[in-house]
Amino acid sequence: MGLIKWERTGPLDTLAHIQGEMSDLLNVLSSAPRGEGYAAMEFPPIIVSLNESSVFVRAELPGIRISDLDIQVMDDVLTIKGERKPVAFGVKTTYLRRERSYGTFARSIMLPEKADVEEVTASYKNGVLLVTLPRAAEAKPKQVVIQKA
Repeated sequence: MGLIKWERTGPLDTLAHIQGEMSDLLNVLSSAPRGEGYAAMEFPPIIVSLNESSVFVRAELPGIRISDLDIQVMDDVLTIKGERKPVAFGVKTTYLRRERSYGTFARSIMLPEKADVEEVTASYKNGVLLVTLPRAAEAKPKQVVIQKA
């Protein structure tokens, strides 16, 4: 059996070691394949886009009924809440693989522009929710005419 040289370390060396270990752990977690562990995507996945007149938010919500959704806009934040209920087969079932999660969810996003909350509309087709938020008048660009002095 060989001897291992003991080196005296200070408290800052221990903290530096812990910081390095945590950094390594976060690197591993953030590089995990999509849908696994800590780095799983938020639900529902969304796409936010805009044009001259509106902001559009598309959320993928397959298998969720309209009656199980709640959409709110408050202080330039859009919140989509809902519940995905499990499908009951009526007989005792043993799952071999179940990749779809069930339960309640909530997703809030900061809107890139101020919206006219009185004119917000939403539609739901083929499992995709589309929320259309017209830009408020003060958020729309205004052309300034230059006059001769």
